[in-house]
Amino acid sequence: MASNQLQLVIITGMSGAGKTVAMQSLEDLGYFCVDNLPPSLLPKFWELMKESGKMNKIALVMDLRSRDFFDSIDSALDDLDNTSFITTKILFLEADDQVLVSRYKESRRHHPLEPNGSVLEGIRSERELFKRFERPCATRY
Repeated sequence: MASNQLQLVIITGMSGAGKTVAMQSLEDLGYFCVDNLPPSLLPKFWELMKESGKMNKIALVMDLRSRDFFDSIDSALDDLDNTSFITTKILFLEADDQVLVSRYKESRRHHPLEPNGSVLEGIRSERELFKRFERPCATRY
């Protein structure tokens, strides 16, 4: 890898699927990590990282906690595709509905999209929003 080449991992996916644990694991591997970065800030963020020259491995958690996620993620990813100094990988995490419901019950947290207190309805709404990003994938883990 060239010294000016940045490695970027964008961690996203279903709420409750383990994005924080994935971010902590990448941090242990030497990645500079930022949680809950709004996609609209991504172009400025990677410009600053390139200019600093101090970090070449970066992991960002980007999800629907950022209210503009679904409105701005497409253009942010298009900008990254057209950037020669950055290698981007997207880590999309998900889990079965039953697993997600169980995690929310254990943590007693509310799903960000749950209408009227129904975790399962929030999970279903989130899956529906993510459908617009479905693309064929060569490898699934």
